[in-house]
Amino acid sequence: MTLPTRGKHFRNIALIFGVMLFIWTRIEDFQTLPVVVFGTALAFLLLSGWILGKFGGKTISNRALLIGGVLLGAVFGLSAGISTAALMFFKAASHAHIFPDYPPLQILAMLERAPAWTLAGALLGLGLVLLRFALQGIKPTSETSTLSSEQ
Repeated sequence: MTLPTRGKHFRNIALIFGVMLFIWTRIEDFQTLPVVVFGTALAFLLLSGWILGKFGGKTISNRALLIGGVLLGAVFGLSAGISTAALMFFKAASHAHIFPDYPPLQILAMLERAPAWTLAGALLGLGLVLLRFALQGIKPTSETSTLSSEQ
């Protein structure tokens, strides 16, 4: 599989996301769902931007795709939890109310869920890679074991 390069579409999506995030931070909001969506999207944009910038245009083997999918999924899940908590903190700090939009206990509760988000991300990464293999008819065995069995 050859990874695409980071292009102008990625930049445009990042700019649109930044504008939406800026508008959201100005709104008085204390609900958890919007901050989770923004935190997850932020983690996805940062991680995919880094991956496409570093490995864009390179061919990835099936074994590396399988292992990388699980590891990147885990990193994505962890960073989604951390970025969500960071957005909660920055929104509460920027508004500086007596009663914050997101109290410290709510932010800590979000961080407590980081291990579960890490596991969920790893399973999501594994599932997406296996789905890709199934749609292309690829068996997730290593190339070296296939070569050694033919000899």
